[in-house]
Amino acid sequence: MARKIGVFQTEQQAIDVISQLEQAGFVQGELKVLAKDSEHSRRIESESDVHVDELRELEAASDDEGDAVFGMTAATGYAGAGANAVMGMTGYGIAPYTVGGNAFAAAVWFGHDEHGSTLHALGLDNEETQICSQALQQGSIVVIVETDETKSMLDKDGGPDLSRQGAAEAAFRSCGASLIVAGA
Repeated sequence: MARKIGVFQTEQQAIDVISQLEQAGFVQGELKVLAKDSEHSRRIESESDVHVDELRELEAASDDEGDAVFGMTAATGYAGAGANAVMGMTGYGIAPYTVGGNAFAAAVWFGHDEHGSTLHALGLDNEETQICSQALQQGSIVVIVETDETKSMLDKDGGPDLSRQGAAEAAFRSCGASLIVAGA
């Protein structure tokens, strides 16, 4: 799996990039849009056909279930994969099961900022979590494109990047992304 992350300052930029990505052939399962709260997501959802995951809503759902890590699994659509699969994507294997399943322990385990455990549960690694958390706290919109491409498919010998991830980056650039990160 390969991931490309774009950070956008406005809802309009996020709407534009979603449209461009869909025109380039990306489907909803390959796109994830993150916003701080409903104030930052309503317009995007109303003007595109992509669901926006609201960080505060996801965290509230996990608090209601009393399980920051495993509650996020169901809230983010990874329930069918199981919590171990979600956590395994971040390189932690089954170790989070030993955390004890509470928000405080998860926060300590991840060495997290305010949103670290939530973003880790979405499959982001430590660096991606830090970048996305800072952007979301500032009110930015994060658009993540995840494809089945492998790193070897992305490696080029000095030529143009013709991969799907390259197409995603081109869309991010043309829509004014303030930051683009080549993820895991």
